[in-house]
Amino acid sequence: MKIVHLTDPHIIGAVRANLFGLNPTDRLKKAIKSINRDHSDAKFIAITGDLADNATKKAYKNYKNIIESSKIPIYSILGNHDNREFFKEVFTEFKDNDFIQFDVVIKDYAFLFLDTLDRGNMHGVLCSKRYEWLKDKLKKYKKHNVYIFMHHHPIECGLYEFDTTARFKNKSKFWKTLGKYKNIRHISFGHLHRIMTATRDGVSMHCTRSTAFQVALSMRVKAECLTNKEKPTYAIMDINKNNFRIHHHEFLDENKIYECEGRWNQITFSEK
Repeated sequence: MKIVHLTDPHIIGAVRANLFGLNPTDRLKKAIKSINRDHSDAKFIAITGDLADNATKKAYKNYKNIIESSKIPIYSILGNHDNREFFKEVFTEFKDNDFIQFDVVIKDYAFLFLDTLDRGNMHGVLCSKRYEWLKDKLKKYKKHNVYIFMHHHPIECGLYEFDTTARFKNKSKFWKTLGKYKNIRHISFGHLHRIMTATRDGVSMHCTRSTAFQVALSMRVKAECLTNKEKPTYAIMDINKNNFRIHHHEFLDENKIYECEGRWNQITFSEK
C-alpha cells in the first residue's frame, strides 16, 4: 500500500503572492502534478497542517482549488497557522465538527488524523475531548495496524523554538495513551519544515519538508529559527505487513536526471 504525505503548504489567498521569496501556491500545484504523474496508485495523500499561512477564507478557497486537481483522495488536518472556523466554511463536510479529527480504514489498516491546533498559539495540544476521541479509536481498532497523522511533533526535535514555544504540550499523556497498545505502527507529522526520523517506545516517526519553505538546521542552544532554500519534498510511504519504507522526494526540477559516467557494474575495488 502506498500513502503520500506532504505538509505545511502555507497557502496565501493571493495566488501570485510570495512567502520568503517563494510562491506557495505554485509549489503545491507542482507537488500535486508530480504525485498525479508518478504516484496515482497511492491510496491517498495526507496533508498535515498549516494549510494556510494567514488563515483567511480566501486562502482556504485557494487551497481547495489546488487540491481538487488531485487524482487520488486528499485528507487534510490543521496546524498552528490554521483557523478552524474558516476551514469549515470552505470544507463544509466538517461544519458540524468541533475538531478536524477523523479516521480512514483500509482493510486491516486504520489511519487516525488528529487536530492539535490550539487557536492563537504556536504550540499544539490535544484537549480532553480530543483525547477521548483518540482513546475510543485506539480501542476500536486494537486489531488493526494503526498509523497516526498529526501536525505537531510528539517528541523533542532538538530545535530550540520547536521544543519550547512551538512544542506539543502534552507529550507524556499522549505516549501514555499510545503505550496501552502494541499495534501503533508509525506517526507522520509536519510543523518542522525539515526531514526528520525518530522512534519512541518502539513507534517509528517521520516529518518531511514543507512544500512552501524550509527551516534551517540549527541545534545551538536558544538558536533563532531561520528559513533556508532547501528544496521541498513529499514523502512516499510504502506499507506492507512485512516491512515499511519511506522515500522523501524533491519534486522540483525532478526531470533533470543524469546518467552516471560509466556503469555501476564496471566499478572495481582493489584489496590492499
